[in-house]
Amino acid sequence: MSYFCHRIIGLILLLVCHLAVASTDQQIGFFLKSEFNDGDYINGIGSEYWLINPNSSVGLAINSSLGNAKVTDDLSIEHHYLAWDLGIKFGYFDDIFVYAELGFDFGEMVLSDRDKDEYDHNLTFSEFLTYLATDGYTQHHSYADYYQDYDSSNDIDGYIGSGVGVKFDQIVVEGFARYRQIDGEYWQADSQIYSGVKVTLLF
Repeated sequence: MSYFCHRIIGLILLLVCHLAVASTDQQIGFFLKSEFNDGDYINGIGSEYWLINPNSSVGLAINSSLGNAKVTDDLSIEHHYLAWDLGIKFGYFDDIFVYAELGFDFGEMVLSDRDKDEYDHNLTFSEFLTYLATDGYTQHHSYADYYQDYDSSNDIDGYIGSGVGVKFDQIVVEGFARYRQIDGEYWQADSQIYSGVKVTLLF
């Protein structure tokens, strides 16, 4: 997943450079957004950079948001955490617009789950043998197997989605739906589909 995120960042930079030298309308916006699934939510405040071709109204928007999230896992346990999303939208941007989008948790990518990795490598072989003697042998038969499985248990969170919006001069109102991959070191989110609303002030 980390390799995928690095490729996405490279793609974003390539597209920005291409559009920056082309004839584009460029605007910066600040937004509030809320997305939810039943009692779960991901709220945030952020900024967005629009690059739109004035002739075709086709373009992209790069956004980043910081906020709070409450997510319930598949054991019905609630998790609260800081959500730092970085995403990109591709679409047709006019007074009424439509787009597809993808993004990921930038905080997780930057931190690279360091706390978990350090904990992994501090596990001694005797501690691993104790783990096997209790309840671990059914799933892990070697030290390397334990590391491989444990290291993959907390992927970088990400999303794909689509949305529609309406632009009133400098005010933009959007509705969107996202499929989110959310997990932690020992848990997996119970729900992956979120719907949301977003209000942006463009300059």
